[in-house]
Amino acid sequence: MPKYLFKANNDVISHCECDNEPAMSEGQMDCPWCGCGWLISCTKCAKAFTYAQVRETDLTLGEISRRDAARRGLKDVSDEMHEKWADWMTQALAGFELGQIVVYVDGHYLPIDATDVSFSGFHAHHSFNRLPHAEALQQPERLRDVLGKREYWTERERPDRY
Repeated sequence: MPKYLFKANNDVISHCECDNEPAMSEGQMDCPWCGCGWLISCTKCAKAFTYAQVRETDLTLGEISRRDAARRGLKDVSDEMHEKWADWMTQALAGFELGQIVVYVDGHYLPIDATDVSFSGFHAHHSFNRLPHAEALQQPERLRDVLGKREYWTERERPDRY
């Protein structure tokens, strides 16, 4: 059975009230500070939440991709595109263990307990001693105070992102 991401809980920010629904693939736009660059969304209701858990699923990743595309109203997604996404997601989740809590930042899924993290995302360069998502478990405002600020993203914007 493949592994995939499901809402872990309602901690910090969770607009989704669904249970046991797979997460959407990333849908990041040019305004990552709005939440699309640091929250995860549900395939059923499309509402955002903060923490996902890696679980086994009876669905194939291709089926999840098709469900996601249908929910978004995307009609021109080929079978080949669904399979490419499934291959990408398989690789993206390969290093995660079942039950592990995962967060999303700018095109990357990261374990909640990751420290000393530096990477270039879709929009910006990032460097964290501790992920804001982890800090938010004790200081809920921390997540919005860092990743929810437009200035955070524009100060770190990749000049080559276009």
